[in-house]
Amino acid sequence: MKKIKLAIVGTRGIPAKYGGFETFAEEISKRLVKLEYEVAVYCDKDSFEFQEFLGVKLKFINTTKNINPIYYCYLSLRDALKYNDIVYVTGVAGAISYWINIFYRKIIVTNTDGVEYYRNKWNLSEKLFLRFSEMISVLFSSSIIADSTGIKKHLVRNYHFEKKIKVIEYGANTITKFYEINDLNNLEPNSYYLIVARIEPENNIDKIIAGYLLCNTNKKLVIVGNYLPLSDYISKLFNLCQHNKKIIFLGGIYDKEKLIAIRQNCFAYIHGHSVGGTNPSLLEAMASMNIIIAHDNIFNREVTCSKMFYFHTHQELKNILQNVEQLPHTKLDELKQFATKRIKEYYNWELITKRYDDFFRELINTSKEKLG
Repeated sequence: MKKIKLAIVGTRGIPAKYGGFETFAEEISKRLVKLEYEVAVYCDKDSFEFQEFLGVKLKFINTTKNINPIYYCYLSLRDALKYNDIVYVTGVAGAISYWINIFYRKIIVTNTDGVEYYRNKWNLSEKLFLRFSEMISVLFSSSIIADSTGIKKHLVRNYHFEKKIKVIEYGANTITKFYEINDLNNLEPNSYYLIVARIEPENNIDKIIAGYLLCNTNKKLVIVGNYLPLSDYISKLFNLCQHNKKIIFLGGIYDKEKLIAIRQNCFAYIHGHSVGGTNPSLLEAMASMNIIIAHDNIFNREVTCSKMFYFHTHQELKNILQNVEQLPHTKLDELKQFATKRIKEYYNWELITKRYDDFFRELINTSKEKLG
């Protein structure tokens, strides 16, 4: 059987160093290679010194995503369409370049991510551009990947192409080893609540801090996320907690084992993300057997099957923090077991890869049938 040639474009490349889509590209591509795919991942200029990673070809673009994401996606797409059967695009920002596919007639699959134009970090013109890009991606992709049923509902409600939209979620690795915290910032097991997030308004860290400050707890609040350069929002957060030494900003942590250790040793994980999709940080917290206290929205409830704790306001969060500390150990253990079971049975990367393999082969077969 002829190998399927697949390109993944729109990430900064692999091995993953940055975010969710980079991790996705690494986890999926290295597994698809074992299933007899030829996979190429497009990468930032000079980002790595090697041309291949775990059997995956690395293709370097003569610019970087951070400097010019639209041009970066255009150059990646133009090259990928020449040599591959399927081009998988992460995000919608490069959709305005899809017109070049009239010369190649290849399969373009777009993962739209969350509802990007809901994010407060974008100004009005940027939000309008992202809204337009989402529409273009739905119209001109062969197929759309929604990483949750909530995202699919959003896309169907706005564009009505239900048959074109396939739900395949993000994944996580199950964790079998326990890591000691090794006295990081004088933290002890079960002595702190944890947030791991980009420090942006839609992740509701201000509400979490406000709710925590109202709660009479001896546990600390540890926030992992890059806070430089200082924005108005981050300055607001620092002002909120400047007199409370129990709130600890650790900055970004990119050592995977250290981050796992911080997750595994927290009392509970607070997840404030509100803008769509299956969020990698939430899955990784569940894989670490964390009790989840999440912002109340359809995306977080979908991942956790509505079996955890949910808040809209800082007052609701305060009440949850007070109540969860009173729960018996048997209930806490039950929630932890549910979290890791959910990852093993539904969100683990092996299962996600199998869904993609089935999906890609179906696309190829359908394409052959259309060609006669």
